[in-house]
Amino acid sequence: MHLARIAFVYPVAFANVEPDLFGRSATDRGDIFTVRNGDVSQAALIARLPDTASEPLRKAAAAFDACFGALAEQANIDRSQVHPARFPDRVRELVTKHVSPAYQALTKAGVDERQSMDAAWKRVTTPPEPGTGTIRQEYRQLWQSLSLADRAARVENADIDELAGVIEGRGLFPDMTGTPVWDAIEQRSARLNVARMYNLNGAFAKQPTPTEPLASGPDSAQIEAEAQKMLGSFDRRRNELGLVETTLRSAIPAIAAATELPIEDAYKLLMGRA
Repeated sequence: MHLARIAFVYPVAFANVEPDLFGRSATDRGDIFTVRNGDVSQAALIARLPDTASEPLRKAAAAFDACFGALAEQANIDRSQVHPARFPDRVRELVTKHVSPAYQALTKAGVDERQSMDAAWKRVTTPPEPGTGTIRQEYRQLWQSLSLADRAARVENADIDELAGVIEGRGLFPDMTGTPVWDAIEQRSARLNVARMYNLNGAFAKQPTPTEPLASGPDSAQIEAEAQKMLGSFDRRRNELGLVETTLRSAIPAIAAATELPIEDAYKLLMGRA
């Protein structure tokens, strides 16, 4: 009598009934990577920057998206091939390989862009050197006697010296710090300073026309439009930096969930400080 021989099949993968660690969905705002690890779920938005963003910022954001995608793809494959006890370490290795360098590059690009924008903003909001007299001091004294509502009402019609007096005496007006009134002061001051620079260098001079054959001097309408355009570029850059900051922030808890690390340790891993 012959006994049937039972073949023993060695497993080629660890039995793991968990779903993929990473899910990915494309939206108008960018790619959303969702981490599901046991009872923990975290999502990271890797924002898509508009074409108006600076080239270094756009390239760094696109590279980060690609690297996060590479992490997600490899981690999902490895989840069924790596022992569950070893898997968190494996994910940390993948983060170090794929994501950390791109995260640091995007951080640097964002910091560089913010410093460049802040320097440009300082140039257009720094008051011009004062002339003779005490006019700015007098404006400061006037503003100290006004209510916040009265100050807000004066901003749109204030001239360079009035706003310069307030900006130079910022410490005298702590109740305006961080308020819409101070934002309006900076916006108006920037607009006037830009217009002043164009006036000084002779840009946007009026051109003779059939209706105004003797037209000369600065074209106030063009100068105002150009000043407003410049201020609009600052708003755009701030919005783009906001998208970068959202991306960097949202990646941290997602990586923490994937690697089973505390938030601070996940951030250190992303920044290459682990």
